[in-house]
Amino acid sequence: MKRIFYFDNIKCILILFVVLNHTISICSDYYGYDYSWFKIITFFMIPLFIFTTGLFARKSRRTPFERFLKILSIYIIAQVLITLYYEYIINIVEDGETIFIPRFTLWYLLTCSYLYLSEYLFRKYNFKTVFIISLILGLSSGFIECIDDYLSISRTITFFPFFVLGYYEKEINIIKYVNKYKKIIYILVLIMTIWFFFNQDFFNFKDTYLKYSYFDYNNPQECFFKRFLMYIFFFVYSAFVLIVTPRKKMFISKVGKYTLIIYLIHGVILKTMYKYKLFINGYIIGTIITYIFVIFISISISYIVSRIKKYVKIKEEGKYEGSI
Repeated sequence: MKRIFYFDNIKCILILFVVLNHTISICSDYYGYDYSWFKIITFFMIPLFIFTTGLFARKSRRTPFERFLKILSIYIIAQVLITLYYEYIINIVEDGETIFIPRFTLWYLLTCSYLYLSEYLFRKYNFKTVFIISLILGLSSGFIECIDDYLSISRTITFFPFFVLGYYEKEINIIKYVNKYKKIIYILVLIMTIWFFFNQDFFNFKDTYLKYSYFDYNNPQECFFKRFLMYIFFFVYSAFVLIVTPRKKMFISKVGKYTLIIYLIHGVILKTMYKYKLFINGYIIGTIITYIFVIFISISISYIVSRIKKYVKIKEEGKYEGSI
């Protein structure tokens, strides 16, 4: 399948923001600064990755079960290796932590495996029916206390609507649709951004990550309203990124090919740096240098792995089997 640079550019932009978000999270713990203002990244980062996962799933020549097995095997291998590294090499695994809780960034892979299997349940139904059901599930799942971070169940259900949007993109032409109303979206993003900077405490990180039940809060009904509002923020900001992403081939397009390895490796680098306090003095320059270093190492490793794969001629069918 011929590569579409627009999708590579989207993937590159998203992975750069993913690494930035995690870098700031780690650095804020080390330097002791508040980064609540950076919650704005979460308004589009994961929703769009889930959206592109659904979009590429529809384009794949493999069956949902084949894609499920592939991504699940990657998750299991990464989960085991990273857990062993965390526990026996840098000793950061806390008592009571289980192998069934995805390590740092790995929840996304487990979520993707579930989403691929979900295609069997809805692929014969129209978009409107499936999307409404996915929204109801995402909003109501918070009232079920057993749906939590265990095996990434909660995030899978709550981000499900974005997978549905991507999967049915061909029918609803959402990318063309958001471009048609881009002026309205620009205005909405501006209004939401201004509101957010004056009300940063309205959403906490539990709200934006969508991985907790409503009963983790004092007022479950209020949390339900916040999740509903979060969906609106997610949809609008994701539409904005779809609009502003370049469509032509650029230097960032190549990075879009390597997002899986970058996603897997950057968390390990950050955790190692935090364990051994490998940061320079000054939280601003320290955070910037840390980010550049992690990006450089992650891309370098990704490039080396891709060259090795090409050399031994390990090629997989289909270029777009997942967003990462």
